[in-house]
Order: sequence, then structure tokens, then C-alpha cells
Amino acid sequence: MHRRDFLRGSAATLAAFSPGENALARAKTVPEFLPILDEKMARGDYLPHYQEREITEPVLLCDEDGCLNPAAIGWSRVPLVRANLSGHWPRKKKWNFWNWISPGFVFSVTLADIDFAQFCAVSFGDFETRRNLGGMAMKRSGSFPMPEEVERSVRFESKQMRYAQINEGGDIQVSFHAPDLKGQELKAEFIIRKPLGHETLNIVVPWTAARFQMNSKHNTLPVEGYVRVGDRRYEMKPEECHGVQDFGRGMWPYRSYWNWGVATGRQGDDRIGVNFGGKWTTGTGSNENGICYNGRLYKIMEDLIWEYNPRDWMKPWRVRTGYSDMMDLTLTPIYPSTTRLSLGFLSTGGTCAFGHWSGVIRFDGREIAVKNLIGWAEEFAHRW
Repeated sequence: MHRRDFLRGSAATLAAFSPGENALARAKTVPEFLPILDEKMARGDYLPHYQEREITEPVLLCDEDGCLNPAAIGWSRVPLVRANLSGHWPRKKKWNFWNWISPGFVFSVTLADIDFAQFCAVSFGDFETRRNLGGMAMKRSGSFPMPEEVERSVRFESKQMRYAQINEGGDIQVSFHAPDLKGQELKAEFIIRKPLGHETLNIVVPWTAARFQMNSKHNTLPVEGYVRVGDRRYEMKPEECHGVQDFGRGMWPYRSYWNWGVATGRQGDDRIGVNFGGKWTTGTGSNENGICYNGRLYKIMEDLIWEYNPRDWMKPWRVRTGYSDMMDLTLTPIYPSTTRLSLGFLSTGGTCAFGHWSGVIRFDGREIAVKNLIGWAEEFAHRW
């Protein structure tokens, strides 16, 4: 297939995609690791627990050939890796994803460049009424910049929607406006507060020298402002509404899948955030698992055990450590959102279950009982 035909078909498919569209659930879970690691896993060259190197100095993600710089592999408490991706079309994937979540609703915006198209996607879900609204605006690849560094401003503008996130090193100013999403106007103005010294989870995951991913995961960031859907205004109160960021840059294999979960919020005077993932990192000796307690990051250096029912997304999701006792949390879903998109060579789909996390986390000699923290758990699969 010529690149021109790939662009035309992919753009048409993505333009028809609507986030949050309901569809039938899968009959079974996706595999536990990516096909790119089949040979390694068949050799038994795998341990579910390991030591990850902490990075403390700025470093480039890629070498001059666009392959993985070995010095970038590891994790850090602040963003230190500059994602200088180049070449390798169409394997480059870049996204700036944010969820702003409270006990009553979730608002999300994604800016992405998947090497043959760029888009801005938005979704809003009301947990009480089950009201769901979403949409997407497409552009040709390269139409707007996707910065190499995490702490940078981003903007998107089209007839369908306008989005600006102004990040100059302190609090982040966010504005969004879509005049017509299925007959509804969606508008938001708010500030993401960044507590002094707040740590984040920053990782580089290696599959091969040519396939790798850099992620920066942020949670428990207080949000103040509002989202308005039609005539209804939803207040974003900093004591209960928190921002969660997933900044991703990498060279992805064609077939991939993942689990991702987040618990985030306040419990008494404490800010508790947990980020956990699976499948896409299995077998790499790296992961996206960590606890953020009052702004301090505690890295979990092992693969997690995910237990859930893909035939019934409203059943509990349990996620726990198997080697240490750092985490054992269960999500009680209140609102599942399923998405499907398929056109032969290109497909994506999965289910995100929003709900409340309860259980226990342990770190630094402490044991903290987690009670009904808002968040989500998801399973997604891609051919991209």
C-alpha cells in the first residue's frame, strides 16, 4: 500500500470515530504481552520483578538514527527525557492526554499525532445521569506542533473545536470550546494547580532498539474552574476534582494492547494517586506502576496481576502486586465506556470502567487503607 492510500483510508476511518460509543464487549482478555516479545517470552527470559534504574539528569530519548538511546531507559521523579523522535514512518505515536475527574463526572481531551494523521478528541461523562458526549476533529500530520518535552504549551484550533493548554512552568491554564457536539455546546475554562515539589512518574519502556515508548504520568493535581455542557455547568472544585496526564512519545509496534488504571483524589488531608498498567510493558523490565502520596513518588518495580471479567465490565477489577505487598486495590465500576473502530489494517478498541477504588497500599513502612477513591481501569487493543 502506498503512503498516500494509507493516509486517505486512515483519515476517513478516524473521522468516523466517536469516543464513548457503546459496542459489544470482547469474549476474552487480550494476551498478557505484546507479539513483538514472543520470542523472548518463549525462551523464558522473563522475571515479573526487577530493578529499574532511576534517571536523575536530562537525556535524549533517541540517537541520531531515531533508535532508542540506552541511557534513556529507566524512570524519574520529574520529566527529564526529551522525546526527539524522527524517521520510522508510520511507527511514531505522540499524544497529550488529560482526564479531569471528580466524583460526579469526567472530562477528557486528547491531542495526538499517529504519524499519518493528527486529531483532537474530547469526551465528557456524567456518572449520575450516564450522559455521555464526545467528538473528534482531524488534521493532516504536521498541522500543529507536538512538543518533545512534557512541560510545554499545546494548542489546537479547527471549526469543530478549540483547545489551549498554557504551561509556562507553574499552574496550567486550560480552555476548550466545541460549539456543536451532537447538538450540544461544550465549553471549559479552568486551572490545573501544581503543588510545589509534586513528583510524577516518568518512564522509558524498551521493546527493541527500534520500538520503545516514553511516558509521563501525572495525577492528584487539583483543578479549579468549570465545564459547561449545554445549559448545565459542572464545577471543578480543587478539593475533589483532579487532573491526570498521560504524555506519550514513542515508536510502537503494529499490534499492541494494554491495561491502564488510575486512582486519584483526596482522602482526609492526604492526596493519594496510584498509576498502574499491564500487558504493554510485560517482559521489558520496565513498567508504569507507582504510588504518589502527598506529592512523593514510590516506584513499584514489578508487573501487576490484573483480575477482571471481559464479559461483564461492571464486575469488580482487582489489581495487585504478586511479589511484594505494595498494592492490592479493587475497582467497583459505576460507568463503563466502550469504543470500537475497525477498517482492516487499522483498528482500535476497548473498555474504560470508571468507578471507585478501595483496598490497601504500602510504602516506606506505611500501610494506607484506600476507601472509594475515584478513578478507572481499562483494556485496549490496537492495530496501528
